[in-house]
Amino acid sequence: MMINDIEKIINDGVLAPSGENCQPWKFELNGNRLSIFNIPEADMSLYNLKQRGSYIAHGALIENIIISSGAYGYTTTVSLFPNKENEAHVADIIFTKSEILESSLYPFLQKRCTNRKDCIRKILPNEEKKQLTDSISDLGFDTFKIVDDDANMEVLGHALAVNERVLFENKYIHDFFYDHIIWDKKDEDKAGGFFVDTLEFLPHQLKAVKLLKHWWVLKILNVIPGVSKIISKENGEKYAKSAAFGAIIMEGSTKENYVNTGRSVQRVWLTATKLGIAMHPCNGTIYFLDQITDNGGKEFSIQHHKLIKDSNIKIRNAFNVTDSKISFIFRIGKADEPTARSKRLKPIIKFVN
Repeated sequence: MMINDIEKIINDGVLAPSGENCQPWKFELNGNRLSIFNIPEADMSLYNLKQRGSYIAHGALIENIIISSGAYGYTTTVSLFPNKENEAHVADIIFTKSEILESSLYPFLQKRCTNRKDCIRKILPNEEKKQLTDSISDLGFDTFKIVDDDANMEVLGHALAVNERVLFENKYIHDFFYDHIIWDKKDEDKAGGFFVDTLEFLPHQLKAVKLLKHWWVLKILNVIPGVSKIISKENGEKYAKSAAFGAIIMEGSTKENYVNTGRSVQRVWLTATKLGIAMHPCNGTIYFLDQITDNGGKEFSIQHHKLIKDSNIKIRNAFNVTDSKISFIFRIGKADEPTARSKRLKPIIKFVN
């Protein structure tokens, strides 16, 4: 029965990534038409200006649905933002019964995840890099660039770790981060967010993170030893020891562009999973710049304005990007299996007769 198949396809769809695992989607199913809606209140953070991050998440969701549909014997027709009066109405998808055409990426929908473990500083084989860059060529939306030379790896590692420095110096972002940590596994069913084990803290780091939850403690430690700078430096060194960094480069900045970028993100990520390559999104620094350039960045200090702008210049130079926009960045490499994976909530589906 088509309705049962589409429910299963939706369950495959919501395996997609989202910022802080907020899972900002809900669904309305009317016969063979699936309407997908964004839930803006699921992520109101400084990382999600104009819901761009959530639109990327929806693009990844849509890509999963398209891949899953083939495995169940359906073709799909996707219409983005069909209701021009409602930006939360992200897409309508029409399902048409067809022959089963299972994508080689379908078995990896369940396996794809964020892996924050240390990567091995070993350059990926050219064939694997080519598979990653070619994985989105047929989509026609974006390009995927890989950087892996020592000099730019060092620059990118520290520029991307500026996110952590700002996080531990800005109370708004600090509080948002801690509000989205799930400390007890039994609470994973109650809300989105990331289970603490997915953050891959070493035992001594976990003790520090728990202590730094208290803003007054952090303020003191930032004055004397400069703990935020220490954390940023350590993470920058860790990132630089990865095999590579990869960036999705897009043209334009419409809502549709961001949804399409999400499809590209998911295609690259699933291809990496198929190749046994670990992926860790590192987007905070570039998303902070959006807040400054597009929204004034009033939540950031003058010092942070300069730090974020300077870091983004370094990022763009490292990827040799001039006029286009870097919309998503991965840390890439071979790594051990993650300790834990973020859980998906049961999708919210309204059935319309």
